[in-house]
Amino acid sequence: MRLQELAEVLQKPLEDGKLNIIIYQQGRQWKYESFSSDTEEENEAGKMQFLKIKHQLDDEAIIINGKKDFENYDLKYIEKRIKSLKG
Repeated sequence: MRLQELAEVLQKPLEDGKLNIIIYQQGRQWKYESFSSDTEEENEAGKMQFLKIKHQLDDEAIIINGKKDFENYDLKYIEKRIKSLKG
């Protein structure tokens, strides 16, 4: 999906701030996977998935959380923030 579409899909989960979201690219397509950190097991599984994605698919993959990484949830801001975090 395009970055604009990704921002639209992630707007509500980012605002809720309950999930961690792995963002990565395959070619020009933006992709994501989300995971909860409610329990240590879920958090560890999410971190392992992140490392797998980072190693196999996109070495610039990132993990974001709406409450930690975002000041507001405007779509354009989300797009710009994802780009800046991704490097």
